[in-house]
Amino acid sequence: MTIPSVALLGFLIPVLAIIGQGIGPLPAIVALFLYAQLPIIRNTYTAIRSVDPAIIEAAVGIGMTPRQVLWRIQVPLALPVIFAGVRNAVVLNVGVGSIAALIGAGGLGVFIFRGIARTYSQMIYTGALFVSLLALLADFCLFRLQKRLVSRGLR
Repeated sequence: MTIPSVALLGFLIPVLAIIGQGIGPLPAIVALFLYAQLPIIRNTYTAIRSVDPAIIEAAVGIGMTPRQVLWRIQVPLALPVIFAGVRNAVVLNVGVGSIAALIGAGGLGVFIFRGIARTYSQMIYTGALFVSLLALLADFCLFRLQKRLVSRGLR
């Protein structure tokens, strides 16, 4: 996350050029994958570590193995916070993904950058509007999925 997205895309071009994929969608996919890791891992770690130790002790007390405690107790209790990290990562990637048009990956960023190159503000606004709408739609869909997967008592 500390590496600017354009710099990461620029760094991946020569690295992936070794396998003949320096320009196009592959560097964009790799960059978006890397950018998504921090919010997801950070929220997952924080959520699992914040489960009440008394609950974990009770689970161990009834004979659960560490694996059972993790998958049957900690992960279900941590799911709302884990989903928050996933939602943040997806919304962030929608925005960063528009920058991938600079390296030939296409997408809605093409409208923004063509509008900038032609000083055509309507094209810029159209691209920005659709990127924003896509981010909102992704966030809404993931929120609905979260409501279906997370127990009602944990919401």
